[in-house]
Amino acid sequence: MLHIDIPTVAEFRDLAQLRAQFCVSLYMPTSRLGEDSKANRTLFKDLAKQALAQLSEASADKRVIEAFEQRFEHLVGGQHDPDQDKVRQRQRAKPDESLAFWHHQGNGLAVLAGPETLRTFRLAETPKPLAEVADRLHLTPLLRAMTSRQDAFVLALAEESVRLIHVFANLPPSRVWVPGLPKNAEEATQRPSFHVRAPRDHLQNLEGEKVLLHQYVQKVDHAVRDTLRGHTAPLILAATEPLASMFRAICDYPELAEEIIEGNSDQSTDSVLEEQAIPILDRSTTREIRDLIARYDELKPRRGTTDVSYAAHAATAGAIEQLLVDFDAVVPGLVSDIDGSVTYAASDDAEVYSVVDEVARRALCTGARVLAVSRDQLPERAPLAAILRYQFI
Repeated sequence: MLHIDIPTVAEFRDLAQLRAQFCVSLYMPTSRLGEDSKANRTLFKDLAKQALAQLSEASADKRVIEAFEQRFEHLVGGQHDPDQDKVRQRQRAKPDESLAFWHHQGNGLAVLAGPETLRTFRLAETPKPLAEVADRLHLTPLLRAMTSRQDAFVLALAEESVRLIHVFANLPPSRVWVPGLPKNAEEATQRPSFHVRAPRDHLQNLEGEKVLLHQYVQKVDHAVRDTLRGHTAPLILAATEPLASMFRAICDYPELAEEIIEGNSDQSTDSVLEEQAIPILDRSTTREIRDLIARYDELKPRRGTTDVSYAAHAATAGAIEQLLVDFDAVVPGLVSDIDGSVTYAASDDAEVYSVVDEVARRALCTGARVLAVSRDQLPERAPLAAILRYQFI
């Protein structure tokens, strides 16, 4: 099983607002295999040493460096050198607890440490190794986990049965209880047989079946609509015609996926439907990125830009509507809190942070749709591409 932890938007904003003299952000690829837990821990220790070295180079107080070091050692757990301080040993996690954490990993790990806190997020994506020290946390790689679709609802709609399933990229599917959802078409139409082959209350033959099907689909839509109210995960329909077209014609759920799972869903298990739904999620994200780039091409240069400095000005003014950022990009510098002007740095150290990360942070906190993508997916392989709400001067 792939173990992941995805922060909510509220959690991300709390992390984005954290300011301190020193914050440490560590990102690393991990192996999901339990037998590779030692290698995972070793890579983390190497990155932690890099961060501690940056703190030392920035002339951080010795007590500050020791505090970060203790929290990192606490997370590492396991066996330690006998010469290490006994007080620190008592403060560390129990070996079995720490080793269990490293035994259950995803494809990547984020470790975000402030003056008194340490948060970990296991990621489905594979980030490049990174040790970043600044007065704020580095969050762009975490955006990738937040903006990638990790779950969806599947509505398995057939004449014989209907069910709503919550599917995940890393967990077994879960059946969703839907109040008022009919068991099948016959129950929805209150008829012993859904198929009408003789005149009955002005309903007959194929025309009568179509009317009854509409009644069935309407009841399903009403029940599902109430259950999904407030959700933002995509809804993927698994159905055959004419049920698929009927449901799509009346469903107003904003995240109804364009692509459907074809075939009689009554003959598919929840697990099979999950296996068919996850690739649809991936293709949906790819289409969204493609559509954003096409829109950028239409709006540039007045309302579309790949210029980092211009994007920083726009993000500070809340003028960015949509933003694509390279999740691996680190452009060292500083961004003014007043007007968004950028001062670039020759090297990345504890005195500066990533300008691209700061643009993404400000855009997200002002309501922009932000997607973290690879450099190859961005126009001109730029570190970012921004679509503005209006022409910004």
